[in-house]
Amino acid sequence: MREFFSFNGYQVDCASGESDAMAFLDRSPYDVVITDLHLTPHRCAEGMAVLRRARSRNPRALIVMLTAYASEGSEHEAYSNGVNLYETKPVGLAKLAASIEAARNDRSIHATLKTSGEWGGSCPE
Repeated sequence: MREFFSFNGYQVDCASGESDAMAFLDRSPYDVVITDLHLTPHRCAEGMAVLRRARSRNPRALIVMLTAYASEGSEHEAYSNGVNLYETKPVGLAKLAASIEAARNDRSIHATLKTSGEWGGSCPE
């Protein structure tokens, strides 16, 4: 993903986990943020914390959440926390880039919220 977006003219920073992502977000207001829902094998939805931090640091940012574990509950929570695009993996990079560009060109995208469902659980400390 880093190579693809860099090749296509984006300046890319890659975080190795939630703490790195938070540090990046605290240093710079990104125009586009792409995060996975689950950043660790524990499947604790750390991407929601990244989403909230990104939204609080730059209310105008375009935020994309990727997940292989999509559910109505996680989608609803992501949109409630300000995600612009919620994509289920696998998603092709060309399709993802096109969705990002379309959203950047049309800031009138409004999320359609679905009914909530169970998706989370307790995470190890």
